[in-house]
Amino acid sequence: MKVTIRCYARFRDAFGDEQELVIPDRATILDAVRTLAGTGPDAELLIDEDKNIRSYVMIMHRDIRISPMDAGTVPLSDGDSLILFPPVSGG
Repeated sequence: MKVTIRCYARFRDAFGDEQELVIPDRATILDAVRTLAGTGPDAELLIDEDKNIRSYVMIMHRDIRISPMDAGTVPLSDGDSLILFPPVSGG
């Protein structure tokens, strides 16, 4: 199945503005983010040493914010979109 991941701020710099990924049926958000991160030099921005999504990554799926801790339990469907962005700071 195909999913689209849109990245913002420093994630966009590392992974591009928008990526269309082909992932297995019944894949989860965690699977998609791992696929996006791959094994490249910027993978550590999204994924920790245990292959989990870092706690600071903000994930939106179907207009709902998903906790990185829950990403492995949220299944994706063909055509779904995810939005990833780092925490917002500043003033």
